[in-house]
Amino acid sequence: MPPQAVTPPPGNPRFPLLDPLRAVAALFVVVTHTTQLGGFNAGEFLGAWTARMDSGVAIFFVLSAFLLYRPFVRARLDGRPPVKVWRYARRRALRILPAYWVAVLALGLLDPDHNPGLFGDQWWVYWGLLQSWSEDTIIQGIGVAWSLSVEAAFYVLLPLYAGLMARLLGKRDRDAQAKGELLLLLAGAVVAILVRTIVVAVDPHGVFGNQLPGTWLWFTGGLVLAVTSAWGVQSRAVRFAADHALVCWLLAFACLTLAAWAIGMPRDPFSPDISNASLQLKHVLYGAMAFFLVAPMVFHDGRRSLPAMLLSTPVLAWLGLVSYGIFLYHQPFVFAFLDTRVWPPVAGMVLYTALVIAAATACAAASYYLVERPLLRFKEPTGGARTRPRAQAVAAKSES
Repeated sequence: MPPQAVTPPPGNPRFPLLDPLRAVAALFVVVTHTTQLGGFNAGEFLGAWTARMDSGVAIFFVLSAFLLYRPFVRARLDGRPPVKVWRYARRRALRILPAYWVAVLALGLLDPDHNPGLFGDQWWVYWGLLQSWSEDTIIQGIGVAWSLSVEAAFYVLLPLYAGLMARLLGKRDRDAQAKGELLLLLAGAVVAILVRTIVVAVDPHGVFGNQLPGTWLWFTGGLVLAVTSAWGVQSRAVRFAADHALVCWLLAFACLTLAAWAIGMPRDPFSPDISNASLQLKHVLYGAMAFFLVAPMVFHDGRRSLPAMLLSTPVLAWLGLVSYGIFLYHQPFVFAFLDTRVWPPVAGMVLYTALVIAAATACAAASYYLVERPLLRFKEPTGGARTRPRAQAVAAKSES
């Protein structure tokens, strides 16, 4: 049986190649932080790509939207009872909050200089994952947790979105529901890009682009994959993703390369010389990159491909298991090991990054085995654990 951290809701299949992609996303975030603070992004040829590895956040958002929404849309398309919101909320709370609160407590006590505000007057903002809603708090506390705050907002919105889709589309046949929702998602993505462009033009120094409405495009990629996967129709696009995983990944790399070299993005994310056009093009390219990485793993049918082989390695699978902790704990070590930047640029940066990853992974393993895994046994009611094998077998059979 898979670890509780990655088990899907009863009656839904597991997508094992998506778990290692969490590790890829977390490592993207770590690398872009070490290379930025270490001066590699600004001074080295490869820095053009490492500067754009902040796109790991887009990968996280696509994965979350797909994995969380698929049970909702699958139940609706199959005509089954809807997902119980209280069970969904219970799973999300146990998965995210305990490990985050332990990290807040530990980092707030041990490294307050780099994690400010966790015990101040606005402590409730950070402990409640509300920091993304104000420019005064968005990068305070655990700085990287702004994206976790965005995800938390998405968790709250998702049942409301699912209920809206059920009301709008629930009385139609299966094909009409899926096609209608895909069209609505496409229209919503276009509107999201337009609104983001306008808001950033009016308030270029605001934080709209780092809030849920401003990142909706990335979540849309995962929602589209969820609808398409639950629908089960083997369209040309689905067959292409399943048959040509390497091509999809090359397209993802092409999107990253365009973001690195072709749209006028400076390598310093805090540069005042970033145009609105460059920001929005980067946003779209990041979303496309994440989509092309995730899609072939969603529709993977067991055949051998280089991406599937890479993601099937035990190391990446385990790193995916503890990736939440890597994300939460890496930033203090980015500062702690910064002196390694005096070494030769490439070799020093590799060692610096390796030290940060090793230290963060050690903390992540402790978080997973001591905090996350024990509590995740309670994700489902007592009866759910007994019925899971049969439910998963039924789900797997329906997928074949």
